[in-house]
Amino acid sequence: MTLLPLIPILLVEKLANNVLHRDPESAERLRRLDGKRLRFHLKELPFEVTVSVDAHGVQLSTSDDSEVDCRIATEMGVLPELQDTANLTRLIKADLLDIDGDPMLAQQVVSLFKSLNVDWEAELAKTVGDAPAYWLGKLWRRSREQVKTHWQQQQRWVHGVLTEEKKLLPVRAEFDQFKTDLQQLRAQIERLERQCREKKG
Repeated sequence: MTLLPLIPILLVEKLANNVLHRDPESAERLRRLDGKRLRFHLKELPFEVTVSVDAHGVQLSTSDDSEVDCRIATEMGVLPELQDTANLTRLIKADLLDIDGDPMLAQQVVSLFKSLNVDWEAELAKTVGDAPAYWLGKLWRRSREQVKTHWQQQQRWVHGVLTEEKKLLPVRAEFDQFKTDLQQLRAQIERLERQCREKKG
């Protein structure tokens, strides 16, 4: 195995464990998953990633080919949707997800990170001090609210466009009537053309 995939995987592993250790509630979630192993085959990556969980954190590997409790083939964008059981059937039917093994394990590993509850302002204060951390936290919350508001506005706009477009589009009966009228008009034109040719002849 080359160092090219190994370096980013090691960085992701270090970052993941760093974040997990900052949340006191992660210890219990890790304990429940102790000894579990799952393998991801992500469409965007040229290699598979094996995730091994123990009480101390997670280990990532791109060269592990031993047995796992669950193997998942999907895309990166689909991973957050795995937390909701209701999404699994839909994703499988849409050929966006293939699971071999325990599907609950995949949900638990995704939930391990999605359920993180870290006081980032307090963590930042340890590095830059209380006052800068407070202002940076305030700026982050304000920016997040602005992004959320903008996203909601975009959703409303798209919904409005689709609703208006639906009103403008002809219903099936109107389209069928238009097609019938067009065929009748074409037949009339053809009859007139024949009559003109007969008169000339």
